[in-house]
Amino acid sequence: MTSGNLLVAQGGGPTAVFNFSLLGVVEEAKRLKSKGIGKIIGALRSIDGLLDEDLIDLGKESQSNLRQVAMNPGAALGSCRRRMAEEDYGQILEVFRKYDVRYFFYIGGNGSMYTVHKVDQLARSVGYVLNAVGIPKTIDNDLAFTDHCPGFGSAARYFASVTREIGLDVASLPPPVSVIETLGRNTGWLAASASLANDGEGDAPNLIYFPERVFSLSRFLSDVSDVYDKWGRAVIVVSEGLKDKTGQYLGGVNAKASKDGFGRNLPGGASSYLAAKIAEKLKLRARSEKPGLAARTGVEYVSSVDRKEAYLVGQSAVRAAVNGKSGVMMTLERAAGNRYHCSIGEAPLEKVAKAEKLLPASFINKKGNYVTEAFLRYCRPILGDTIRKFPDLSKHLLTFAARGK
Repeated sequence: MTSGNLLVAQGGGPTAVFNFSLLGVVEEAKRLKSKGIGKIIGALRSIDGLLDEDLIDLGKESQSNLRQVAMNPGAALGSCRRRMAEEDYGQILEVFRKYDVRYFFYIGGNGSMYTVHKVDQLARSVGYVLNAVGIPKTIDNDLAFTDHCPGFGSAARYFASVTREIGLDVASLPPPVSVIETLGRNTGWLAASASLANDGEGDAPNLIYFPERVFSLSRFLSDVSDVYDKWGRAVIVVSEGLKDKTGQYLGGVNAKASKDGFGRNLPGGASSYLAAKIAEKLKLRARSEKPGLAARTGVEYVSSVDRKEAYLVGQSAVRAAVNGKSGVMMTLERAAGNRYHCSIGEAPLEKVAKAEKLLPASFINKKGNYVTEAFLRYCRPILGDTIRKFPDLSKHLLTFAARGK
């Protein structure tokens, strides 16, 4: 049995349930103190704070305060997107030696899982006893080897809810075309989730476009024209990661900061670009909507399923590490059958760090402009409770008899 201190950090973009995974780690670590866990340390500002030794004692936090903080948007410990240099990994290990850290948990997405993998490899190569476990988190749902990622369900619920609300607004007062842009970078999971807003023919969204398909402006305009001719309006959902046949993001990249902390191009501007093209080519009034950060911080839209599973992967990570596991990421494994249930599994970090999970072809219709029933079956239970429905007026026609008759 490994004995020593535990350190946990949060990496990458926050989610609405980010802090529930942190809560799962801390509460389970407190329960398993007798199994060799010493202090429960939190790294402020993620890897930046770890390297600066900006650390706090989470073991001294009251359960009441931890539970309240778990409901907060953002990252309770603070996060970062750091492009790691090789020397950083050696420095992390030196900090671990200094504070006798023998358990390391990193809650994050693809970049964070790569970091845990590298730290685990280095510790093994120099004979330092360390149990390092990755805890999945991302609204983009692009981590491989897990059915879905904590954080996705709540962001999906947000986009489905907002799309329904915008649909009612467009139906009641033009402009007759609205283009909603979702987050997601290279994957269309969040764009697809907006389909859960649709309750019947003509409901928003009418069209959805995904990065997994090469974008054609001419086909897009034809689709929009067809929808408008039929319904007199159109609500379109597009992923920020749409690319044309040359591989360029629609609308270019963010002019102020064209790359993130990992050196990746930042997409953005697809909705405003397409709204302008609709106005220019189809002569229809169109506006663009880009909720952006609201989608990952909308705690009022949190999925109850997502919240539960975020806690569970944090809790299970501690149990796995205490049982000697290292170099793995916790996963959610969906049971077969009509009744939704996920159990906890694990995947090697070496494989997770090299993979990106795209929206499967079976989830996109043949035209490439909407989802299939298979996606709806996949996504619906992750949203938790049914999203809010809005009744309509019965609209009884007024009848009256003319005076004197």
